[in-house]
Amino acid sequence: MSELTRIGFRDTLRIAGRALTVSVKTKGTRSLIVNLIGFVVAFLPIVIARTLARFTDQIQLLSQRDPTIVATPAFGTLAVLMVLYVIQAAYTSMQDYYYEADSLHTVAYIKKAIINCTSRVEYKYIENEGDFRDKLLFAESYGGQRVAESMQQVLLVIQYFITFVSIIIVLMDVSPWVVFILLITCIPAVVLSILQKDEEYRNKTKTMKEGAMSVHLFYIGAGANERCRSMADLRFNGIYPWVKAKWRSVSDYYLEIKNELSRKHVIYNSIADILRNVVYIGVLLVTAFQIYQNPILGLGVFMLVFTMAGQLQTVTTKLFSGIARFFGDIKYMKDFFELNDTPQEKLEESPRTFTTADIAFEQVSFTYPNSSDAALKDVSVHIKQGEKVAIVGENGSGKSTFVNLLCGVYQPTTGNITIGGYNLRDNLLAARRAISVVFQSFGRYEATIRENITIADGTKQASDNELKAYAIDTGAYDFIKEQPLAFDEEVGTFSKTGNNLSGGQWQKVALTRALYRDKARMMILDEPTAALDPVAEADLYRHFSRLTGDKTTILISHRLGITSVADRILVFDNGRIVEDGTHAELITNEGKYAEMYRAQAQWYA
Repeated sequence: MSELTRIGFRDTLRIAGRALTVSVKTKGTRSLIVNLIGFVVAFLPIVIARTLARFTDQIQLLSQRDPTIVATPAFGTLAVLMVLYVIQAAYTSMQDYYYEADSLHTVAYIKKAIINCTSRVEYKYIENEGDFRDKLLFAESYGGQRVAESMQQVLLVIQYFITFVSIIIVLMDVSPWVVFILLITCIPAVVLSILQKDEEYRNKTKTMKEGAMSVHLFYIGAGANERCRSMADLRFNGIYPWVKAKWRSVSDYYLEIKNELSRKHVIYNSIADILRNVVYIGVLLVTAFQIYQNPILGLGVFMLVFTMAGQLQTVTTKLFSGIARFFGDIKYMKDFFELNDTPQEKLEESPRTFTTADIAFEQVSFTYPNSSDAALKDVSVHIKQGEKVAIVGENGSGKSTFVNLLCGVYQPTTGNITIGGYNLRDNLLAARRAISVVFQSFGRYEATIRENITIADGTKQASDNELKAYAIDTGAYDFIKEQPLAFDEEVGTFSKTGNNLSGGQWQKVALTRALYRDKARMMILDEPTAALDPVAEADLYRHFSRLTGDKTTILISHRLGITSVADRILVFDNGRIVEDGTHAELITNEGKYAEMYRAQAQWYA
């Protein structure tokens, strides 16, 4: 989030300009027309007040029962007054409607911008480089709605300003002191509004994580987390009391801060309102005394001041509160625009097509954001086109980091990676088109089985027979054919029939999705059998050659049984490749691999 320091004048103007641009961009044609009409309607309070004053004077003349005075002008003025009130009410209704509609459009725009941002930024920011995830959470939780509302305030503030100036001009003719007193009494409310915005921002930035933790603990305790995956553990081990106590502790702290802030704001705002109302009554008494002293002024002047004084206080509060709100929310908008300005991946416009997929790591090191320890250390390795390579090692040894770098998800801290002789850094899009990958945390999409498979390549149209062939190779067709609608069955937590797949079935769908990208030159499988039962795992090994074909293939697994289908094995330890060879060679070397292999062999003895 933005540091809690004052934002410079130039930055404020720049942010305000961007906000105004977004505000106009998110309005529909009708909304723009209503807003343009608003600049004319901004003068309506003056017209109404003057008409009301004239009507009051006309009624006062009628009360003198002078036979030469007719009632026709008064009735005409009354009719005009009624029309003006109807116009004002109708416009206010339209304005309120389009304000809400525009706010929703702006929220949608902001959410779309957030999605576009996360889908394009350099991946290091997803790992919270520069507190990116905190900014993202803040934009989603608080900033988005506030930015939307503030952006929609821009044109309204301009309209309030027109009304404000026109009312002052009219009241100055009556008494400059009336204007001065009314404006002075609005200052406390404006100052409080500004201070409240700053305090609210500081409070939200400080308690954001507590609020998120409260929601997280509630979801766990209420079983609303994904697939209720913690419910069995909570019930069986009697963890509910701990979860409830933890939730209550975090929530109570969060609510205590919120309530204290609310109490303070209510008290201060009440004092400001009382001051405004007392002075408002005083202004009316002064005006009444002036009329008493000089009856020629007439009751119309009193009615004019009565109407305009109230409107001046209202519009002054709206104007300066709107300005205070806008500039108080500048911090929120700055956070949003900074999020939107996060550096994006540089993808080439005309990606090349790799004809070969030999891979070379040259003295590659990598350190994750916000970490001081390197995850990969001076790794150099060459993998030939069509070679099947298994990568093994303990947790945290650097296996998945190696794959993420190869996929261009991260960029090396030092060193170079090439594919087919071309630097990966300059050919990210080409590399991703050439690689078919199943990540350890693979996607499970709320859609049909067909869509879950075919989204891997939007340029390709496959028949049911082709999909069936892919699914047979991965073993997925065994359960797909049992589905009521086969490939067109909707699956997932939110499917209409509640039809969700098991972990092993989802993994087979992910493998089928990787196989669907049959134009890829490389295949990367990160823990491809983690959710499979032993029979399904054995089937995968048996059909492995058919699955991978002539693709350069990299397999990552804790289960060393997968090494039986590999031409070569890379053993990672503490971010380095400590062994490189075939299964037989590494067993003979009596090194790390042999130790791991014998330890796992004991599981099956």
